[in-house]
Amino acid sequence: MLESNKNSPMLNGPIEFEFSVEIDRPASDVFALVDLSDPRFSQIALGNTVKKVGETSFELKIEELEGHVFRFQVVEYVQDERHASKVAIEPSVGNLVESVEDYQLTPLGDDRCTLKLITKATFSDDLSVEEIAQEVAMMSMAVEDDLTKLKMHAEEGVDAVKAYNEEQAAAFGLELDLEGFEIDWDDIEPQQ
Repeated sequence: MLESNKNSPMLNGPIEFEFSVEIDRPASDVFALVDLSDPRFSQIALGNTVKKVGETSFELKIEELEGHVFRFQVVEYVQDERHASKVAIEPSVGNLVESVEDYQLTPLGDDRCTLKLITKATFSDDLSVEEIAQEVAMMSMAVEDDLTKLKMHAEEGVDAVKAYNEEQAAAFGLELDLEGFEIDWDDIEPQQ
């Protein structure tokens, strides 16, 4: 049995997540969606704001995450092939300290390509086994969802992504009022 100690570090370095998707659009069209410096950047098309704050530094503000700023430092840039950035969210969200998002494009002819996203996420170093598992699950879903939206955006347009986001919000929009609700964990017996 693996025991967790809240006070001992469980992680030694970032955790890597890798997903790829084939997109029926040229690599140059898809690259514009991940390039922070391009006016066709996917987040701009969704109504969010990107501001250049240095030669390779950008700030992204997402409407749904009011009060948070995503700070990007581009670490590798090869037009139509690769866009990698170090990302930190201020104030931080959950246990994520920072991540590196590395988008890699491989042409599959003139009209389609493969988009691979490798995300290396660094989490707080004082997480329990259960917290690490939860963070890994959430980050896996987020990275895969990012690629799903980029494929949708490239092939069907920004309105398809907006509709998808609305569907997702409705599916997870159940709000529970748990005020005054208490659980007495001593009364709960583990199943055998």
